[in-house]
Amino acid sequence: MPDIDRIIERLLGDRRMSESATFSSRTYTDQPIIERGSDFKARMERKANERAERRQRDARARREARSRHEKAKAQRNATTGNQRQIDLGQTAQQPPKRQGFADWLLSIDRDIEAAARRSAHVFEPLPEPIREMRKLEGVGMPQSIAYGSNAMSSLFYRQALLMQNYEDDYEFHGGFSQYYPTYAAMSDTQLRGYFTWRTRVRAGQVGPAPLSFAFVYVYELIAGIGVTPGQEGLDALRAFGQAYQQTDERQGAQLNNYLRRWAEDYAIYHGLVTPQGARDADPLGSAALDLLRAEHALLAKVKRSPRIANEAASTGAPSPERLFRALGEASTYHICESRLAKDEPELVTSVTLDVFRELVLHCSKRRKTDYVEGLFGYASRTPYAMFSAAVFFEPTPHEDCVVRVSDCLSYVCERGRWHQLRACDARSRSSELGLALHAVDYTLREQLGYAYPLKQREMPKYLQKIVTDAVARRLEERAEAERRRITIDLSQLASIRAAAAITQEALLTDEERDEVPEVPAEPQPQLTIEIAGEEAATAAQAEGTQAIAEQPETTEQPEATATSAATAAAEGDGPLSPLETTFLLGILEQRPVSELVGPTDPFPSVIVDTINEKLFDLIGDAVIEFDGDQPSIIEDYLEDIREVLHI
Repeated sequence: MPDIDRIIERLLGDRRMSESATFSSRTYTDQPIIERGSDFKARMERKANERAERRQRDARARREARSRHEKAKAQRNATTGNQRQIDLGQTAQQPPKRQGFADWLLSIDRDIEAAARRSAHVFEPLPEPIREMRKLEGVGMPQSIAYGSNAMSSLFYRQALLMQNYEDDYEFHGGFSQYYPTYAAMSDTQLRGYFTWRTRVRAGQVGPAPLSFAFVYVYELIAGIGVTPGQEGLDALRAFGQAYQQTDERQGAQLNNYLRRWAEDYAIYHGLVTPQGARDADPLGSAALDLLRAEHALLAKVKRSPRIANEAASTGAPSPERLFRALGEASTYHICESRLAKDEPELVTSVTLDVFRELVLHCSKRRKTDYVEGLFGYASRTPYAMFSAAVFFEPTPHEDCVVRVSDCLSYVCERGRWHQLRACDARSRSSELGLALHAVDYTLREQLGYAYPLKQREMPKYLQKIVTDAVARRLEERAEAERRRITIDLSQLASIRAAAAITQEALLTDEERDEVPEVPAEPQPQLTIEIAGEEAATAAQAEGTQAIAEQPETTEQPEATATSAATAAAEGDGPLSPLETTFLLGILEQRPVSELVGPTDPFPSVIVDTINEKLFDLIGDAVIEFDGDQPSIIEDYLEDIREVLHI
């Protein structure tokens, strides 16, 4: 390479630079000039060799491609057979005088390919409706259509109208897979295969088919193709989803993931929605709406206004029972299922509602957001895409309307645009509300000396004060009611009746005495009533027929209940039965279920549900999972289970 040699000689000719001279610039290394020149020459030679090898590989690849082309051409020539001679006639016998030999061979290849295409059309003619449908793909359409665009949806709708009554009978064994599948994305054979399958589906024979075929058929039903829009179309959508899933479980599940939402949109779009009870349509949203209504009623009672008005919350407060149930459904702590709530329903309900009231007033004074809105969010109005992810086209905009699904959810169409209205944005249960309800349950059990205490959780000081004050106030009211309770002992009437019987006996004749039967004395129960003051007791004594004595009601005291429960636990009589205890120990030891349950015992799932229900009040959650054949204890509660079993 003479150029490289000249460069090296020019560098070496400078006597002012020695072999040990170096450059200090950052773009050079500390390597001597002679060594750098040698490396540069080696790199250039290596690159030249690589280029030569690459040219050789390309030439070899071209030769191989040319060879394959020649083989394919020979194969095509062999398959056309006599058709080649018929189409070419005398042209193939000798090359024309004024045409080169290479051009003559190329013209023969073109004629052979044209003959093959013509023969294919002779044997597989395309039906006239499909040819007419194909013409729509080039009429007034842009050069490129994006998948899911309005232009593609419009083309699909016009083609579907043209082919809505078409039937075919074509043997198709291929496949078809396309995101946003349409007629335009199918080949001619795929189109004929789809219409053949659709003919059978309309006859009630839903057979196996590519998933994209099923989506195209659903798009047709949504557009009202082959079915009357309305209830008939909605029934057809649901029936097809079930039938297709029976033919292919996996693909049917994928289709129904979309079809369920599209069926709901179809009912809303065509006004087929009957307003449901909010609790049936959206239990969480209904519970949050009840809390919101109760909050607005409380604020109105103390002459305060909510920070953000909400029309759905202005219909009045729910009943105390419904509000208590809504608190349990909207929180992560299920206080309605608590053992204490079942044993002391009035006490737990009253304390819980008091705590809710105090929290509402606390947030109204000290926070910028009201309590319920801070838990679940405000009312929302968001744009809604009808039939999202489907190929859907509206030839005319939908008329303005309001579709009410429930008290919590409505849909509004204005000038062809849909919006979703939510009374509150409840997405999940509130852990903050659950902490407050757990604090109520924990404090009540602690103050009552309940046999099944709960573990204390960390909570803010203001919440602890609110709960403690509410519990103390309600327990004091109950104690006062117990002090004002009096008992009337009806057994004191026996002496009065005995004296009356002696007087009656003295006044009877012998005949009357024989006719009067003897009536045995019956034990008289005690009648317990509440009295407003001592005036009623004095009035009862003046009658002379009742002996009134103030004495407390003979009910079991919380201390006695706690002592008896502790004694029973020490003797081994805990919350679980012997069978449940043995079953729980077996799960801890990872023994098979077949060894833990006998032939006359309940099913394992029943035993698991019973154990979870009994231990819910102790631990506050389900402790056993039973997803498969072998139940297992949740790892977070292993220590709690050992404490219950005393192991």
